[in-house]
Amino acid sequence: MKKHVWLIKAPDDNRDPYLTNMCKDQLEKIEKELGCELEFTEDFDVFAAQPLRLFYIGSGGSEMLFRAVYDKVEGPYYLLTQRAHNSLAASMEILSFLGEQGRSGEILHGDPDELARRIRILMRAVETKEKLKGMRLGVTGESDWLIGAPVDGELLRERSGMELVHVPMSEIFAEWEKHTYEDNEWTLLLKGLGYDEDEMERALNVYGACRRIVDRYALDAITLRCFDLLEPACITGCLALGILNAEGIWAACEGDSRSLVSMVVIGELTGQPVFMANPSRLYHAKKEIVFAHCILPLDMTEKYKLTTHFESGLGISVAADLPADACTVFKCREDFETYFAADGRILTSMHEGNLCRTQISLEIPKGLDYFTTRPIANHHMIVLGNYEELVDEFYRLF
Repeated sequence: MKKHVWLIKAPDDNRDPYLTNMCKDQLEKIEKELGCELEFTEDFDVFAAQPLRLFYIGSGGSEMLFRAVYDKVEGPYYLLTQRAHNSLAASMEILSFLGEQGRSGEILHGDPDELARRIRILMRAVETKEKLKGMRLGVTGESDWLIGAPVDGELLRERSGMELVHVPMSEIFAEWEKHTYEDNEWTLLLKGLGYDEDEMERALNVYGACRRIVDRYALDAITLRCFDLLEPACITGCLALGILNAEGIWAACEGDSRSLVSMVVIGELTGQPVFMANPSRLYHAKKEIVFAHCILPLDMTEKYKLTTHFESGLGISVAADLPADACTVFKCREDFETYFAADGRILTSMHEGNLCRTQISLEIPKGLDYFTTRPIANHHMIVLGNYEELVDEFYRLF
């Protein structure tokens, strides 16, 4: 999608008839590295409608022109510069002025590849912030052992624009008792794996129930108080949630509302499937940690087998192998100030009998003190790829 840039320069072009073309040439070089079309616009309404506002400060003498328009849009203000015509000097004056007004901003200065990399991160961060507004998160109540306070719905709405939608578990049960679901690529794939047919049907009926609730309430995400299914139904929600995640519906287990918020944030920010897991072992000296859980998005790996749920021995869960590659560990609170993000690397997948079914050992180079001194509860989100810098940028927007 085309991104519009607002060009600000000295009215007399600093007596250089080639100044505008020089600015356009640099923008084209950045565009080539970015892989996204950039274009100067003279329509301020079009410019202001974008989540990311890039002001190209083309020269000295542009400070007063910036001051005349800046308060027509909300910050942060990103000042793209060139290496001639006092562009950098003017941008420093502008950024200092913004600070005096209590506004935030940043000067973007460097080679086209450096600028493109930075703009790519900024675009993803601001576009995710906008996308969260109006998202509907279905919650069925926290599991009993999650003794920390649940998400404050009013604070969540105030800070992010996301809305909690409370769904009673009785509705889930009522839908499950219909014993129906609509086949899709994931249900057909699972049924073709040769697992016990009766257990498979029961598990897929949980998926059908959740899918209908998602559609009924127009949910973008849902967390299921899944252990409530064990006693009356002798089934778990692991497979249902794995399918929902693969379909693009963020789905967390144990009714954990804070994990659902975290899943939505990191998933939307990175565009990656999210593994919600328990930290199970720490090795401080080696900076290694083991995570395990029985729920995994079915589109996160092709290497998995079906087995029972760990704690109960019932239902169907996923025992998966994840690639030994870069990853990010994440958790947040709904104040959009408190969060943890750490780049890491998956070392190996494990298959031990005393942990939840999908188990991974990973290294976090920054260390593990967070987990023993200030954890945001137990469940944490894991995505493939290193995104700590992107997460940090996203939270600076708040």
